[in-house]
Amino acid sequence: MQNTISRRRPLGFMAIIILLIIQGILMLLFSLSLLVVLLAPGRPVIVHGASIYAGPAAGVALVVALASPIIAWGLWTMKHWGFQRTVLLEIFSLGVGVLELTEPGLNLWTPITLMIIAALILICLYVFSLIGLTSTGTRR
Repeated sequence: MQNTISRRRPLGFMAIIILLIIQGILMLLFSLSLLVVLLAPGRPVIVHGASIYAGPAAGVALVVALASPIIAWGLWTMKHWGFQRTVLLEIFSLGVGVLELTEPGLNLWTPITLMIIAALILICLYVFSLIGLTSTGTRR
């Protein structure tokens, strides 16, 4: 019998994949609603000083929303790039959440929820790196 790598995924990887899918859906709804508000006819370009961050934050949120399912697929298939791309994606997600906390006209629970999901994913990845699990699901 050949020496093959086990394709079992740890329970924590499944939790990260589910959180990434939830994050992708929430970020898509968040970014599209923010873009609709920004592009509303008759709305002044800059209402408050913090509104200048709304456009770039909506764009980054849309990129995060579109990248989340791709990275979740990379973790599901245990690609070697999945772990590192997840960390990068969550750093972007935390940055969008911090920028959107300064936005005056938005509900505060949406960016806080997105930041909590990003923090949970980063904590799970950190725990995996502490116990020595790699992206293939095997110990180093």
